[in-house]
Amino acid sequence: MKNSIRKFLLINLLLAITVTTTLTAVGNYYLDQKDIEEHLDIVMAVSAMSYQVLLGNDIHKRSLPEIQDALNTIPNKIGAYFKKSLLDFQSPKHYLDKFSFQIWSKEGKLLLHSHSAPAESLSNKINGLHDKTYHNKKWRVFSITNPVTGTETVVGERYDTRKELGQLITEDDLYIMLLTFPLCALLIWIIIGRGLKSLDRVAEEVANRAPTHLTPVKIDMVPEEIKPLVDELNKLFYRLQEAFEREKRFAGDAAHELRTPLASLKAQAQIALNTANIKEKNTAVEKLIESVKRSTHIIEQLLTMSKLVPDAASLNDTSKISLPKIAREIIAMLAPAAIEKEIEISFESEKNCPKLSGNATAIGILIRNLVDNAIRYCPVGGLVHVLVVSTPDTLVLEVKDNGPGIPNALKERVFERFFRVVGNKSPGSGLGLGIVQQICELHNANLTLKNPEEGSGLIVSICFPRD
Repeated sequence: MKNSIRKFLLINLLLAITVTTTLTAVGNYYLDQKDIEEHLDIVMAVSAMSYQVLLGNDIHKRSLPEIQDALNTIPNKIGAYFKKSLLDFQSPKHYLDKFSFQIWSKEGKLLLHSHSAPAESLSNKINGLHDKTYHNKKWRVFSITNPVTGTETVVGERYDTRKELGQLITEDDLYIMLLTFPLCALLIWIIIGRGLKSLDRVAEEVANRAPTHLTPVKIDMVPEEIKPLVDELNKLFYRLQEAFEREKRFAGDAAHELRTPLASLKAQAQIALNTANIKEKNTAVEKLIESVKRSTHIIEQLLTMSKLVPDAASLNDTSKISLPKIAREIIAMLAPAAIEKEIEISFESEKNCPKLSGNATAIGILIRNLVDNAIRYCPVGGLVHVLVVSTPDTLVLEVKDNGPGIPNALKERVFERFFRVVGNKSPGSGLGLGIVQQICELHNANLTLKNPEEGSGLIVSICFPRD
């Protein structure tokens, strides 16, 4: 089942609105009930006092039977007035049966009453508001006594009428809420859809791109909430573009650099195959082996360079490593090549040298390329010296040789791929220092090339930050 942001927001927003509206309706019910009771208490008090004023102090001189007959006709008259009302959900008589008033004489005789008033007094003989239970029905009663005539005016209303009024108000609110829910859902659906259009635009832009079109997605008109997503997408495009560029560069480098060794391999193989002279055959085989070695070295360098990315994020396998220990291991591995050329390799390191935070494999490749270059370019009987020292802020790796060195004008160009100093007959691919430079960038290290103060040669110095 696919997840939909629009459906998720719609359902959860409607649920939140339902919960909050329901809580609001419940709260309003109790608050309205309180306001209704206070309002009706005041109405009863005003009505009782009005009855007393209208009856006056000469009530015994009036024709009470005629007044009572007129009072008994009130329900029919009210029915006529409310018969055509759109608000007539219930008959007015339904309420008249629950609202009563009584006029009692000083002697306790019922003088006047509403048509549905009980024969028993609703009063507790207490002036003011009070509660009265009559035939298991609870009444709210207001009583007032005329100090001149002694007649008591009583107005009463059943509590269930008040509760019904509060319930009707709440039901009306719920009906309105239910009627507005579809409209609310439609508006939420439209608003969310307009808000998600930016996602559709980004998705459409990415979907319509060619596989090689990896330029960043424009984030000018993108909402703040999805800018991090688009930004990470652009970073992914950048990394993909870098990967494609490395693949193209690797293919081009391999085709460019292996063309000559492969041609040499073919030529030497043909010579060895076609000649009958043992000496010439052996010479061709030896050159064939040298060409294989050269091709192997070039392929190893190309593979190493293709794996290195000038991005600190690629160093995901870092640890605390001992620079002197790795240097000793690399020197021991390259010692046979140095012995073959009668080159003396020396190593010097201070005691308790602090460890470096970095990638052990990459640091090993760096040292191997530097020492291997020094051995390759040193003359027979030369000297290669490797030094590891520490300063308060850095760890310094230094490789010194007494080879031909590099002219100052070419020290920047030697880091270019396949660049080699003119006239240099030592075997190599021109990739070694480029790989060293990339590893230095990955470790935030500073690489410098210096000429010795005395004599020829080259000093390669790399300063690694201790933190």
